[in-house]
Amino acid sequence: MSAIEAYIGDLDRRLSGSAGAKADLLTEAKDGLTDAAEAYREGGAEKAEAERRAVADFGPAAVIAREYQAELALRGDIGTLWKVIVGVPLFQVAWELARVWTYGDWGNLNKPTPDWYFSVVGLSGVFVVVSPVIGAAALLGTRLLGRRLDGTRLAGFARWTVAAAAIANLVAMLLLALGTAVLDPARMNMSLPCNVLAIGWAAFSFWLLQPAFRARSLSAA
Repeated sequence: MSAIEAYIGDLDRRLSGSAGAKADLLTEAKDGLTDAAEAYREGGAEKAEAERRAVADFGPAAVIAREYQAELALRGDIGTLWKVIVGVPLFQVAWELARVWTYGDWGNLNKPTPDWYFSVVGLSGVFVVVSPVIGAAALLGTRLLGRRLDGTRLAGFARWTVAAAAIANLVAMLLLALGTAVLDPARMNMSLPCNVLAIGWAAFSFWLLQPAFRARSLSAA
């Protein structure tokens, strides 16, 4: 096994994350090492020596893996932020449309609706808006801060904003669900399309919490 292949294999073992993103980083590293080794060979070095020099110039695997791991974490969090920006409004709009088409106006409910329930619904709507706003602000923030922060600190910033957006979305869903359950549990069963979308929104909300709070290390082993 060549020095470059051994180095790339070492990096591969140290990194965890999206297979596609990891493959991109490893390919980029291998191409850079190959180019550097070729430059040494053009200078008269033997192939093995050229590869050893290229690897030495590139840096210790532990250091490079730390930088790459931060990049992998950042890419994953950016993907999650896009899911928040698109997914949360989509579920809310789809549920509202399903309610209108299959059930009708809130006034069709058999029992009168107290003012506090409308306040809960309104507050839930605020958090529905807050969640994608946090996501959009976080995406903009990662671009701006990318010029000032290193990869590890930038990945940490992205992770905390993912957590904030995921929590805001979960609060929106729980406010609506708990408020409805306290008022009248029968209202939880408005129509089949509404029920399916509500279950999908709940699953989506808890799924968003996984990338936000799963244990991860930005320093590769």
